[in-house]
Amino acid sequence: MRIVGRYGVFAFMAAALFISASLGGCIGASDSAWALEMTQISGLNAMGFTGKDITVGIVDTGIDAEHPEFRKDAVVAWLDLVNGKVAPYDDEGHGTHVAGIIAARGASSGLFHGVNIKGAAPDVKLVVVKAIAADGSGNTADVAAGINFCVEHGADVICLSLGGGTLPILGTSVETACNNAIAKGVFVVAAAGNAYPDSSDVSSPASAANVIAVGAIDKNRNIYEKSSKGDNGLLSRRSDPNKKPELVAPGVMVSSAWSDGEKQTYASATGTSQATPFVAAAIALMLEAMPQYRTDGENGGHLTAITAFKNAFMRTAFKCPGQATPHDNRYGYGLLQALDTYNTLSDGA
Repeated sequence: MRIVGRYGVFAFMAAALFISASLGGCIGASDSAWALEMTQISGLNAMGFTGKDITVGIVDTGIDAEHPEFRKDAVVAWLDLVNGKVAPYDDEGHGTHVAGIIAARGASSGLFHGVNIKGAAPDVKLVVVKAIAADGSGNTADVAAGINFCVEHGADVICLSLGGGTLPILGTSVETACNNAIAKGVFVVAAAGNAYPDSSDVSSPASAANVIAVGAIDKNRNIYEKSSKGDNGLLSRRSDPNKKPELVAPGVMVSSAWSDGEKQTYASATGTSQATPFVAAAIALMLEAMPQYRTDGENGGHLTAITAFKNAFMRTAFKCPGQATPHDNRYGYGLLQALDTYNTLSDGA
């Protein structure tokens, strides 16, 4: 592992169940519709919102831009901080899976019987940075540089399915980059981590105050057994709407595109990495619907926009079975309800 100072960064890898050996093979039945419905993202899609003209930054293991799930023009900017390659690629699969949850166009349903995998915001533009190596390791300097690259290339939202410890140890680089992005009105969404029963805190940079930390639940709205716990005690000095995590989203056996650099396929994977892109995509849809909250909008370009969204998330989140209220150290404020959040923001409530 390459380390800056004492601390490394890693993607939140989890075992993936492949549902196709290759694109030419037979794909087992799977779908992503349940997750879109559970989060009310499908409600925004039904209104015609697909992420058009919104840019999502992804800092991860890369992307297989040639995978049939992605539009040919989906990736508008690319940076490889690991191997320095000019063309987009993914030698692990994690980044492609995350990108598919956001932007898969539903090609599988037309090519293979019984498969329905579609991204939450299939028309977004993607800025992708490879900052994580094939073994899942990375370093703070590369992740921070990746965040800065996303901002420089017009990202409205940045998705970080990665982390590096439970203390604010990344503050000198990664958290600073996150805070700089947020100060410009760019939304930063990060995985809470897969460290439970470790009781210290969500992973950094999800632990940063204005980053949106996301935990994972299953189809029955039960918390994923490893989804990290937030530290919201007196010493943390966290207050609403910034208690950690803020939200949960589907993260158990989530189906999406996959590629290991040699074969393009599909897989179901589990972890807070899979939950995070649902929230990032939902924000993209809402920014399409309410451009006033974008960085160049009348209500955007500063922290106030992020705070408005976080307050709306807190008010509208679905309270899951067994969840403490108003905030739970694992479920956060509850399950993302994208349509209700949009209605709250659009009503100015």
